[in-house]
Amino acid sequence: MRVILPLTCGLILALISACSSASTTEEFVADDTFVLRYQVDVPPDASPQLIVWAPVPVSDGVQAISLLSSPSGSSISAPDSFGNQFASVTNCQAETLVWEYQISRKIDNGGLLTSPPSPDFLAPNRLVPVGGEAAKRAALAVARFADATPTRALYNRVLEDMRYDKSGSGWGTGSTDWACEEGYGNCTDFHALFISMARSLKIPARFTIGFPIPSGDSGEVKGYHCWAHFWDKEKGWVPVDISEADKHPEKTEFFFGSLDASRVSFSYGRDLVLTPAQQGPPLNYFVKAYAEANGQPVKVATKVSFKR
Repeated sequence: MRVILPLTCGLILALISACSSASTTEEFVADDTFVLRYQVDVPPDASPQLIVWAPVPVSDGVQAISLLSSPSGSSISAPDSFGNQFASVTNCQAETLVWEYQISRKIDNGGLLTSPPSPDFLAPNRLVPVGGEAAKRAALAVARFADATPTRALYNRVLEDMRYDKSGSGWGTGSTDWACEEGYGNCTDFHALFISMARSLKIPARFTIGFPIPSGDSGEVKGYHCWAHFWDKEKGWVPVDISEADKHPEKTEFFFGSLDASRVSFSYGRDLVLTPAQQGPPLNYFVKAYAEANGQPVKVATKVSFKR
């Protein structure tokens, strides 16, 4: 179910936002409800010791999640320090694993996420340092945009410094250094830079990754999308989607402090250790399924589709 409201005077809002290509409409989607199918295809010659992990969308104050079906042998972990839960299938024998969820999501205008800030949201990650060039840019932005709040100054500076571009290779790892040196990338790179800058000012900031939900009654979801939140002592967690603002400048005001409803969050944070713990290094971020056999990564394919 989608509730459609008319545009208010002078306000243009997005229907959906995505790192993959996304359509837009001059309608305001106030809430969105859909069934999402998360499918993992396992190689037919996979080892009997194969373990497959999949991120699990959780109810978090913005979205409400109901698990409709899961593959035989699937278990779901307790929440980690970020609030993530992980589905896993141990000694996986099936060639296709499917989880289905009913998801209801509303506009996020801030203050809806239920988890409080933790030290994780001020600490550096492997590709998201605190200090260095990002800290210099944060200080310059606050001085330059003196009439704005510090977080709006950072938002403005990232928009100035970055362009949404997936040319060549190297983008898409969510690297602050890449963003500073190259000045382009996808949503992971935009928000890595923002999070580094915010944390350098001792403002808690968090990373979220999931999927955009296209318009229409059903279809395939062809790419992931990510965004960030910063902590405001009065409002709580406030969202930003800077890569979408770069792609759609007419929506710059909306994407500072608001997110459309046609998306779903699948995991939070970077450098993730799964449950049960993988033998490989922490995952840079987690949106597509991950698998190991005898401690070695195994390539599996993730396919996502939706139906309203």
